Amino acid sequence: MDTTTKDAVVVGVSGPGRETAALRWAVECARRDGSEVVAVHAFRTALTGPPPRALLTFADAADTAHWVIKQVGDELAELTDGTVPVRTLAVAGTPAHVLVDLGRDARAVVVQHHLPHGLRRLFAGSTAYAVAAHAGCPVVSVPADWQPVTDAPGEVVVGVHEAGVPLAVLETALTQAEATGAPLRVVHAWRLDAVYDDIITDRVAAEWREEQERVLTAVVDGLRARHPAVKVTVEVRHQWPTDVLVDDSQVASLVVVGRHGPRAFEPAHLGSLARTVVREARSPVMVVPVRSHRDAPQDWDLVADEISPQA
Repeated sequence: MDTTTKDAVVVGVSGPGRETAALRWAVECARRDGSEVVAVHAFRTALTGPPPRALLTFADAADTAHWVIKQVGDELAELTDGTVPVRTLAVAGTPAHVLVDLGRDARAVVVQHHLPHGLRRLFAGSTAYAVAAHAGCPVVSVPADWQPVTDAPGEVVVGVHEAGVPLAVLETALTQAEATGAPLRVVHAWRLDAVYDDIITDRVAAEWREEQERVLTAVVDGLRARHPAVKVTVEVRHQWPTDVLVDDSQVASLVVVGRHGPRAFEPAHLGSLARTVVREARSPVMVVPVRSHRDAPQDWDLVADEISPQA
């Protein structure tokens, strides 16, 4: 079994017809980039409860997994119509661990999430969260009701800290916008806790916005030399960052966010902003792994999220 995934688009699947939106996104990406789609189904022995004879053996689980992946392969063949190379894998292990492992050299890992309601908000998307927190490549979470656009693509929206950092996230968003022919909206949103926000906003909001727009525009202009065809809008907004990105996802073709803060000693994790956007966005969300970098904001030597939730 060939388990190499170098430069491939890896998609996690649980059954035929269950991750169609994620498969569609992966096919579109692979078609643009000339890469391969690898659909992966992770399986393990399931403990179904007593009586003991009802327990599923490893062999039974493997047989079921190979049936699942064959059906998904047929679904992929219909979606690609033979225009994109595809491969399917059934791998023993937990879904998150398998996808993170196979994503080491991949172009991207694609997962699907359902828009949660009620108490399901507390539990939905655990695999998507775990993969996005630990994968070494970008992870794209696609809503179950997502459909590819047939006319002009919506904006790619990217949330950034002060001065456009992390720059890797901004660069990835520019690359995605260029590849899809979409305009790019670069958003820095900020808001303080209520008691401070009213006092400080009256005093510095306009000055802060102008300064941040100037700095952010300069950073974007420096990166645009490699992406001259992309139309870019820079926006600094006094609003909760999660609200901005979720609202913008209503009409965006993709929302791009970073994974964690800039400190080298921070473990890999998915911050509250990324988790909320992945859970609530109506467009696909790309979570970009952020390595330690030196161009971090220096406000009181704090990461921006420690001051207020930042995009």
